[in-house]
Amino acid sequence: MGWNLINAKNDSRLTKNLPDEPRFYFVHSYFVKCHHPENIVCTTHYGHDFDSVIQKDNIWGAQFHPEKSHKFGMKLLKNFSEI
Repeated sequence: MGWNLINAKNDSRLTKNLPDEPRFYFVHSYFVKCHHPENIVCTTHYGHDFDSVIQKDNIWGAQFHPEKSHKFGMKLLKNFSEI
């Protein structure tokens, strides 16, 4: 899958102050479909839209690798450490 944009769906502490058009590194095309729209933090388009970050209470899941995503990933990980 490679580099793809994420689209924030709400004002999440995880995605605050990310640069414009944040691109993250995806290794595969598998994804989880979240059945609770209120838990969807970000979506990504790769042939179709899919949920790329979900969150419920203090549990977070991301379909990409922030540690391989350069400045965008470092900012996201910094945000995560401050939650």
